[in-house]
Amino acid sequence: MTAAAVAWLVVVALHRALSGRVWWWQVPELVPPLTFALVPALLLVAVVAARLIRRPQRPQRARRPVAAVAALASLALGAGVSGINLASLWHRAVPAPSGAITVFSWNTWYWDQRADAGREMPPPTGTPPQDAAGFYRYLRAQHADVLLLQEYVYFGPDSRPIRVDGLDRLRREFPGYHVAEAGELVTLSRFPIVLSRGIDLRPWAEGDRDAVVPAGSHWPGFYTVKTLRTDVRAGGETVSFYNAHINSPLDPSTRGLDPRRLDRTQHRARVANLRALAADIDANPHPAFLAGDFNASPAMGILRLLPDRMTDAAPALGSLYPVTWDERLPWWRIDWAFTTPGLTVHEYRLVRSNGQSDHSGQRLVISPSR
Repeated sequence: MTAAAVAWLVVVALHRALSGRVWWWQVPELVPPLTFALVPALLLVAVVAARLIRRPQRPQRARRPVAAVAALASLALGAGVSGINLASLWHRAVPAPSGAITVFSWNTWYWDQRADAGREMPPPTGTPPQDAAGFYRYLRAQHADVLLLQEYVYFGPDSRPIRVDGLDRLRREFPGYHVAEAGELVTLSRFPIVLSRGIDLRPWAEGDRDAVVPAGSHWPGFYTVKTLRTDVRAGGETVSFYNAHINSPLDPSTRGLDPRRLDRTQHRARVANLRALAADIDANPHPAFLAGDFNASPAMGILRLLPDRMTDAAPALGSLYPVTWDERLPWWRIDWAFTTPGLTVHEYRLVRSNGQSDHSGQRLVISPSR
């Protein structure tokens, strides 16, 4: 037991030192974050149980406190990456004022692709069929002023991304809304859009800036733009909405949660995207809201690249262990929402997709606080 407790402490210490900094540490990052709290808790229970079950021999008495101390140390060291949302216990919501903004962020899982078997790549086993009309009903049912939608893309059998021609349908489904698009991201706003641009990762890429785009690609923007900034004018205030879908740590050309698909190129693209995003937010004088699919759980140190002035909205969730993916086996939170000090979060809840996606949506009510 002592050896197990000390070994786990070493693993947690290495994780805190290496996660997000070196690409080859991505395998331990794939475990459910709760593991970093459960393992030391179980070790402590085992220590106490052993003491109660039988009177220890002298050598065992000497070793058992070492096991307890190691388990407690790993629990303290790993608490910050466990995904446990302790702040939800004491968070008190501020009532939303008149004119507050309702935001909905969601990874759509290849848009409405599964509604048309003629244009889809083979779905995962057990994936339910999709109803295109139901897809748009789900979006409208959120009653959002601003929608930040990811994976506005189809994929062919060879995993080649295909542009979606769906803006006309969106405008019909959301009359009066303004629409912005970049790469595989689309943002809808009931408020006027005063600025819209995709954030290119290439100025922040390490090594060959064009290496992220596969040879022969007919859609470079799918690979180079993973954040869409949209500034809207609401209630006399300009608010910047950042719609993000940061690269997966896994090679996207194949499927499944297979650690053998981890590689240096994906890690570099993730770092470049987060650095590009942080640089834009740091230079932005407007209050900013950032949400989307970061493909990063609380256990992944790469999130430290986010700007310091961005605050996680999770305390408003009211959940001790919020999860957004995969709805079929919900252990991970990889969809996030952040705000700068210029915004107040009044409500935050996760919305099940009911088979429309493998991600839950994020619905928030916010308002400018100055």
